Amino acid sequence: MNCRRQKQVSYLEGVALGLFVATLAFLFAFMLIDFNLGNDDWVSFFGSIVVALFSIGAAWLALQGNKAQIQQAADLEEERRIRSLAAARAMLPAVLSEICKVAQNNLRLRFAPGYGPIGSELADATVFQPMPEAVIPVLKEVIQYSDPATQDRLSNILRHFQVFEARRSGTETTVLQPLVAEGQLPTHNAISEVLGWAAVYAMAESAFDFARGTTSSIPPTINAADIRRAFFSASIVLENYPLLVQILDARAQGGRLELRWDAHT
Repeated sequence: MNCRRQKQVSYLEGVALGLFVATLAFLFAFMLIDFNLGNDDWVSFFGSIVVALFSIGAAWLALQGNKAQIQQAADLEEERRIRSLAAARAMLPAVLSEICKVAQNNLRLRFAPGYGPIGSELADATVFQPMPEAVIPVLKEVIQYSDPATQDRLSNILRHFQVFEARRSGTETTVLQPLVAEGQLPTHNAISEVLGWAAVYAMAESAFDFARGTTSSIPPTINAADIRRAFFSASIVLENYPLLVQILDARAQGGRLELRWDAHT
């Protein structure tokens, strides 16, 4: 609203200034040309020109005052936005940690227990976890006050989480077994699901530097290395699952690690 109003005032300001300059030019031209007017006619004409000049000048000054008020309101709004973003951003690391924990748990549901690396302290995942309710308000506030690039990345985390949560079948119990190089449809569905949750984890992890103030923006994409770190954090040894590695590499080469909202996925 302020931006549109500012454009309107700038346009009117230009019109007023143009009329002011045009009137001065006309007055100058009139002085150079002898119209053989009588004294009374000259005084009347000159008086009209002076009144017009004062009127246009007054309008231009009024527009300047209006413009200054709009700029002041815009500055106050920008200051409020920065303060609100700083407050929401301070809570963002905790929110991202919650998203990573949930994504990690839901990823591990499709793996048979007991095949993690020696020394892993992660408990076996047994129950599907939805997005925590406390996550949404903080993400919404950061998205509201951030720059467009950050808004897109944080919104993408929410979109992916909601899509993969909605796609999950409650009756599906297929788990991925080690050293399997081929699989039927249920196995491929399970792999697709774990890759989806690994993508959610990777997107959330990529936002930590922004949340901590280390960087001013979030990376625009994730790559295969980010997905591999997601599995490593979940104590999943990818080399034990050759079919999963094969599909991961194929998706990475095809640029399909994230859902594309402009296409059917």
